[in-house]
Amino acid sequence: MPYRFVELLPKEFEKFEQQHALGTYTQSIAQYHVLSARGRHPYLIGVKHDERVVAAALVLTETTRFGSVFLFDRGPLIDFNDRALCHFFVTKSRQFAKQRGALYIEWTPNVTYLVTNNKGDMQQSVNDSFMATMSGLGFQHEPFTFGMSTTGSPSWEYVKDISDLSDEKSILKSYSKNVQYYLKKNKQFGIQLRELSRTDLPSFKALTESTAERLHYHDKDLAFYESIYDIYGDDAIFVFAELNFETYIASERDKVSALEQKLAKINEKISKYPNQDKFKRQYHEFEDQKQHHSQRIQKATKQFSDAGQATVVVAGALFIKQPQEMTYLYSGTYEAYKDYYGPYQIQDMMIRRAVALGIPRYNFYGISGRFDGSDGVLGFKTAFEGHARQLVGRFILPVRPLKYKAYRALKKITGRA
Repeated sequence: MPYRFVELLPKEFEKFEQQHALGTYTQSIAQYHVLSARGRHPYLIGVKHDERVVAAALVLTETTRFGSVFLFDRGPLIDFNDRALCHFFVTKSRQFAKQRGALYIEWTPNVTYLVTNNKGDMQQSVNDSFMATMSGLGFQHEPFTFGMSTTGSPSWEYVKDISDLSDEKSILKSYSKNVQYYLKKNKQFGIQLRELSRTDLPSFKALTESTAERLHYHDKDLAFYESIYDIYGDDAIFVFAELNFETYIASERDKVSALEQKLAKINEKISKYPNQDKFKRQYHEFEDQKQHHSQRIQKATKQFSDAGQATVVVAGALFIKQPQEMTYLYSGTYEAYKDYYGPYQIQDMMIRRAVALGIPRYNFYGISGRFDGSDGVLGFKTAFEGHARQLVGRFILPVRPLKYKAYRALKKITGRA
């Protein structure tokens, strides 16, 4: 039986995407419902062979003055090595788009172009064969881009293979020494993690908005986070790292009291054995520790007073769970509480959860693709020891060539090409 191009039922699409190697949250059925709720007019299209789905894509639409754009965000889900299937899918999806007034089709496949280590050194050859495949299908490749964006999928991301991790020891060992240190500090601070309910979302929005204003990027609106919460259900995990000042200060005071008792005993030994330098060294060591904890108490007491409440949010993040990967999507950290290292504890918890669920990949998501120190988030993500991947980028297939040519000419004139 030949291939058949169809609009898929949501259940058909979901089953196929959940099992596909290229599946990701931007090509999920939950994302389809989010886009529908936000008026993006998405489609679920695919190819069947012997009534079995062999290719699929979630397509969202954008509007221009010249016609709509059919966007395949991290799609399609297809075997790119199957040339006959690819040609059939491209031909039919182009016809589908043309019937609905589309100006052009844009693919951003979930395919790696190159892989680098934490310093940006290439770890494998570039994927030129895929570029040739896309050219053979009639697509035009847009120039590679660098930098961060909150309006679309990133062209660079940082990922960690967790398929070989199995227990607490192997997970902790897989991190850099800095992360291991920060996690120890989290325990000392008594940072607590809490998954959010829907009523917490305004507080989550306040956190992300504060971070966006500080770092000068555009944040999502509250309605977006509510849609994610409602539609993704258990597959969307909102997390807060919180600090209780009363508990923390009491713990630090207990440590100061214990050190004072040690200092008193060592003082007695110094008086009894004035020539024993080791007691003097111990005294200075414990005195330094006492001063350190006293400074923590002083700092936390002021923060407690400034906050006007016992428990404060230190950091927070949103994660999307898929069979293929756990994705770290949006987050925020309050600048005043950055020294409590809340984001590290959040990431550790979610990596542990992904390992427990048998998810093979942890996706820290967007990075700028620049390894010169200008990317503020890169250092945080690389501390968890993964690798960077540049995706193959954007591919354009004109649906109405003459109108598309005029559209590009206008964008060039207006400086938006």
